[in-house]
Amino acid sequence: MEQNNIERALLWNSLCNMGDMVKLKLKVDGHNLVQELEQFKDNWCPYNQKKDAHNNRWGLPVTSHTGDVMDNYHLNSFGHMQRYHDVEMKEENFTTPTEVYNKIPQLASLVDTFAPDLGRVHLLRVDEGGFFPPHRDFPGVGPEYFRLLCTFGKAQPENYAHILDKQLIYPDPEYVHFINFQKEHSVFSYTNGLHSLILTVKLNQRTHDLIIKNSMSE
Repeated sequence: MEQNNIERALLWNSLCNMGDMVKLKLKVDGHNLVQELEQFKDNWCPYNQKKDAHNNRWGLPVTSHTGDVMDNYHLNSFGHMQRYHDVEMKEENFTTPTEVYNKIPQLASLVDTFAPDLGRVHLLRVDEGGFFPPHRDFPGVGPEYFRLLCTFGKAQPENYAHILDKQLIYPDPEYVHFINFQKEHSVFSYTNGLHSLILTVKLNQRTHDLIIKNSMSE
């Protein structure tokens, strides 16, 4: 194993030792954020639509490949882009701010906390009947990236099921959470307007220390 892989494995192990879900001090104003997103109501695009074609989930980029809010490359898996479009993309190809970033300061502030160590950053809206089937993110020892989750809008327990490693989890709405998405997870929505913000973060000493520093347990 290369030295940088060993270093990442140690950093990842340190984060995972904090728990599968770690609440951070970072947060958004969910009520205002839902209102601010109204200006982009016509810009939501189907999320990974070639999979589970009727899964009623939508994406809106905070950062994208070109900076265009309608650039929906970010809404497909890299495997899908390679297979169907013969386009090879990496997380670092999706870091150009969109109008969502430019026009919603609270999102920009949160993104800037982790910049430049970012990959894709986007908003998700899972409407009634929408779901993510069981899957894992960034498998392998010492992943290059990890993900942070911030739910808001109608993200109350009665409105959805979020399953991680066969256990129901409910992150506190409006707070950013580190979650070990290497473990199998899935989401099922019982309502319209289940919103979340997903930040893909490069794993290195700086971002590791940011998670530790902002952990609510500190």
